[in-house]
Amino acid sequence: NDVFPKKMILGFNRLENLRYGENPHQKGAIYSSPRGLGLNQLSGKQLSYNNYVDIFSALQISKTFPKNIGTVIIKHGNPCGVSINKNNIDSFMLAYKADPLSAFGGIISCNFNINRKIAKELNKLFFEAIIGNSFDKDALLILKKKKNVRIINSKNYRISNKKNLISNMDFVLTQDPDIKNLKFKDFKVVSKIKPSKKTFKNLIFAFNICRFVKSNAIVLTNENSTIGIGSGQPSRLDSCDVAIKKMKKFQNINNKEILAASDAFFPFVDGIEKLVQNGVSGIIQPSGSIRDNEIINFANKTDTILVFSKSRHFKH
Repeated sequence: NDVFPKKMILGFNRLENLRYGENPHQKGAIYSSPRGLGLNQLSGKQLSYNNYVDIFSALQISKTFPKNIGTVIIKHGNPCGVSINKNNIDSFMLAYKADPLSAFGGIISCNFNINRKIAKELNKLFFEAIIGNSFDKDALLILKKKKNVRIINSKNYRISNKKNLISNMDFVLTQDPDIKNLKFKDFKVVSKIKPSKKTFKNLIFAFNICRFVKSNAIVLTNENSTIGIGSGQPSRLDSCDVAIKKMKKFQNINNKEILAASDAFFPFVDGIEKLVQNGVSGIIQPSGSIRDNEIINFANKTDTILVFSKSRHFKH
């Protein structure tokens, strides 16, 4: 019953040698536990090392969505567009339009069956891989016209509760996966202005996406779709700038409810101030800063909804 035993013994089977690793001068291979990956490639070129990294990043997000709902587009390990609109084709289009430049050459994961109508729209764009829970026969006929595009059926893929592993040379880091299902009870409204149930759900959606974005992470959303993502910046303020720039470049934000999520607390007021100045009306973030009260006071002065999470969600 030792969660972290003194000796770790792992058994993996080699699935295949890859063309190369992250770059052509690096050799690569993929191994799997005996239960397999739960993925079935239906068409396209051999999957590369980078393809696999992006596929797993996409599935880690999309498998947290409600059944048969949601689209994720991944580029270099980060989501660039996400939507859980209940209409599947709208979900796809909203995810794509969140950042069409970054989506080019990315990997798309559709947490639903891909039919002919969606396939025709997908075929107009360039993706390295298209993942679906299943595919209609006529949809496959359309998608297979692009012989190099990898088509992946993820119907049998399951997110594992087993420990995550990162290895490098002579060591292995291991930890629990960050896949807990987020609920209302995990958060506390700390502002005078209280969110409606709908807004609260949208804030939780933003926070759920935020935990899968490389730190420092800022996610801007509207109506359960991302409209700006700032990822991997050394400064949280820089991540705010990136997310806002993306939003202004690709979105018509007039009269929209703009919500923001941060994967960790704002250490200073400047971050939340920048978001509010650019139209954000609700923010969700972990608590824990020595300046939490300053953040709360600023939110109250500007009539901004502020929700604190009980947990932080860095992703390195």
